[in-house]
Order: sequence, then structure tokens, then C-alpha cells
Amino acid sequence: MVVLVRAIEIVVILLMGVIIGVVIGETFMRGIFGISLIITDELSRYLMVWTALLAASLLVFEDGHIRVALLPDSLGPRSRKIVYTLSQLVVLAFLTMVIVASLEILPSISRQKTVTLGLSMAWFYAALPVSCGLMAIFALRNLVVTLRASEPEPGDAPVPDQ
Repeated sequence: MVVLVRAIEIVVILLMGVIIGVVIGETFMRGIFGISLIITDELSRYLMVWTALLAASLLVFEDGHIRVALLPDSLGPRSRKIVYTLSQLVVLAFLTMVIVASLEILPSISRQKTVTLGLSMAWFYAALPVSCGLMAIFALRNLVVTLRASEPEPGDAPVPDQ
């Protein structure tokens, strides 16, 4: 699991580097030479989608998404574990529905091409089922870790072994 998380972190860093490089290159080309790279807007937009969704999966791994903890914090350890379990099951159900729906539309989207890059839109829309699949794996892992723990603390996140 740690290898997968590290790989996602590296991909996110590389994608951000490409986005930064393309945007800085565009700014330089436009400011100095008065010409524009035609792919900048489209490439940076689609890479940002992949970056954001992959980074969101890392947050699921760390159990770091924002949540209102008023109810769980007011409960005892056993009740807190039940509430956490129910919330994770809802998250898993939602992620499963998103994965199924996004996989159903991918074939029709694959015929569409991007305007400037000429690539199939499926490459960019695939970010949704891939990232939701990763989120589901990580949410399931967090649920198992929590169920095995004796007393979960509010906001405690199962973290990877270093």
C-alpha cells in the first residue's frame, strides 16, 4: 500500500511540475515573443483534473478530508466507531456509484477528441474512475484499520508505515 501511495505522490508532483512548466512557458512566450502556445489552456486544465483527483485519493488514504466531528466527538468510543463505520460505508457506496457511472460513459466519450491536443477525451475522463477506485481502496483500508483498533480517537487517521 505504501508503494502505491508513494507512486501517486510522485505522479501528482510530476503533473504539477508539467502544469507549472507549461504555464510559465506560455507566460514567457507571450510576454517576450508575443506568441502563444496553443495547447497551454487545454493541457493545463486536463492535467489539473488528474492532479486534483489523485491528490484527493491521497487525502482519503490519510483520512484527511474535512468533516464535521461534532457528533462523533460527543459519543463514546464504541458509538464513535459505529458512526465512523456507517460514514465509510456511505462513502464506499457513493464511490462505487461514481465508478460505475463513469465507466458506462467512457466508451461514448472515447470517440470525442480534444480540440488542440487531438487526444481522446477518455484519457481525461478516466481520471474519475481511476481516482474513485483508489479512494474506495483507501476508504476500505481505513475502515478495516478502524474496526481492528480498540478505541479510535476522533480525527485519527491511519497513516502509512514510513
